[in-house]
Amino acid sequence: MNSSAYYVAKHYGIRIGDVWSMSLHEFEESLAFASAADKIKGEEIEAATKDSKGKVGVAGTDAGQPMPFSD
Repeated sequence: MNSSAYYVAKHYGIRIGDVWSMSLHEFEESLAFASAADKIKGEEIEAATKDSKGKVGVAGTDAGQPMPFSD
């Protein structure tokens, strides 16, 4: 329960004392929302990372081309 309280406090930017003063219903909803928000954020980051892979080339990595400045 302590780690869940810390997680909620960190997510909302509130003091741990404020979390302890929440009703059980408020705490459960806050924990569920924070967890869902972090999951969605992680999925968005993963999708953005996947989309960017393969689009950025590094000079000199194409075996069919000469290395830059190798003239």
